[in-house]
Amino acid sequence: MNRKTIFKMVFLMGIGGVIGIILSLGLLKLHQPNYIRSFVQIGDFFVRNSFAFYIGLILCLFLPAVYQYVKAKRNYNQINISDDRADAYEKAGEDSFNLSMLINGVFLILNMMLFGMTFDKTRGDFLLVMFLFMFSVICASVLEIVAIRYIQKVDNRLKGEPTSLRFHKDFLESCDEAEKLRIYKCGYNAFQVSKNVSLGFIVITMISNITLETGTFPIFISCMIMLIQVTSYNYYSFRH
Repeated sequence: MNRKTIFKMVFLMGIGGVIGIILSLGLLKLHQPNYIRSFVQIGDFFVRNSFAFYIGLILCLFLPAVYQYVKAKRNYNQINISDDRADAYEKAGEDSFNLSMLINGVFLILNMMLFGMTFDKTRGDFLLVMFLFMFSVICASVLEIVAIRYIQKVDNRLKGEPTSLRFHKDFLESCDEAEKLRIYKCGYNAFQVSKNVSLGFIVITMISNITLETGTFPIFISCMIMLIQVTSYNYYSFRH
């Protein structure tokens, strides 16, 4: 280990220590009664207005996801009509399709987050909120299935049934080498980002338990997420 590596490790440890001290002081500040009341009031606000938040998510995320999907179809349909601009239409269609799936995924995750944060069986509109949550989840799932089947129709090389547990394996096997390389690069970068974020969550939940007594369960969940990421990555590394 050379001096540059040692210096870099010490520097990163120093930054981590400073961040830990700042987080600890900040969380101790938030532990005061007036701040706790503010967080409780914010939580109550989300519970009282969860119906409006569900409608807002549909309007602000799901409808734009549908729009981007329709836009992607429109560009793909132009490929055979305009040969001189086929590449441009294909690129525009791919970008719109990827954006649609990104927005749709965020929509699904935020719906689950909202449902978990505002769940209350005693509320008067519980059945309505439950319906909106299920409706949102079904709409997001249907859009993804329909979009994937359309892409398979555009490019009949791509295989896999979207509703099957084998879909990702079958889809990957049907891609060409360039597409596989792109998927592998995106997957590796996503793994590195999620691993670092998981480590950050572990540190935050540990400090929160020390300063705010939030319990051990958030720490357990954060560590399990990172454990699954690391073990699954190394498992497939050994297999290949």
